[in-house]
Amino acid sequence: MPQTSMLHVRVDDKLKADATEKLAEFGLTISDAVRILLTRVVKEGGLPAGLTTDAQAHDAWFRAKVQEALADTGPGVPHQQVMDEAQALIDRKRRARS
Repeated sequence: MPQTSMLHVRVDDKLKADATEKLAEFGLTISDAVRILLTRVVKEGGLPAGLTTDAQAHDAWFRAKVQEALADTGPGVPHQQVMDEAQALIDRKRRARS
């Protein structure tokens, strides 16, 4: 099992409560959301699409990702498989919280 580190972040109490409630609708915790964000930052080499404020930087990133996808000769993943896997993850998270 990989070694983990504790991350402490200060946020407004209402923001935390609202985010906790909204994420719970998807079967996620605040910790899950932070892990998802950090994983995407590493994989994408910066803030994920939609979180950047610089339109030119986002456009350059998006164009590079499109070119990367077009050049990828690996097999695609069927849409239904992606949706099924996402739903299974959400269901597992919801059951774990019950």
